[in-house]
Amino acid sequence: KQWYQRRVRAARSDREEKRRQTHNEVERRRRSKINMWIQKLAEMVPNCKDEMGTKRGPSQNPAMKSNCGVLMKTVNFIQELQIAHTQVVERLQEQNQVLVEMAKVREALKKCEHENMVLKNQLKHHGLEPMELKTGNGM
Repeated sequence: KQWYQRRVRAARSDREEKRRQTHNEVERRRRSKINMWIQKLAEMVPNCKDEMGTKRGPSQNPAMKSNCGVLMKTVNFIQELQIAHTQVVERLQEQNQVLVEMAKVREALKKCEHENMVLKNQLKHHGLEPMELKTGNGM
């Protein structure tokens, strides 16, 4: 009976050890992928590469401090980009509004020019010569 119990414990212990090793390997690969993506972020975000070198701190995990710094700078950079994007969108909307207003002004100018031409023709038809006005703004 004792022999059987020792054998069962040994088998269980072997299984647990194998499970633990497998789990450790999976976790190691997961951390490696996370670190790889954090490294890519550090390469993409301005002033972030230096953060990868700040691996100090007495009680902190050096990689954690570095990764945390990269992630903080990445979040800040994304927030700055979002603000800049919002400002660009607002300016584009303003410019589009100006273009719409300019199109309306052009249309009104065309109508005025056409009306002016019609009036000049009516004057000529009645034997009067229309006067040309000279303006100081180059028109």
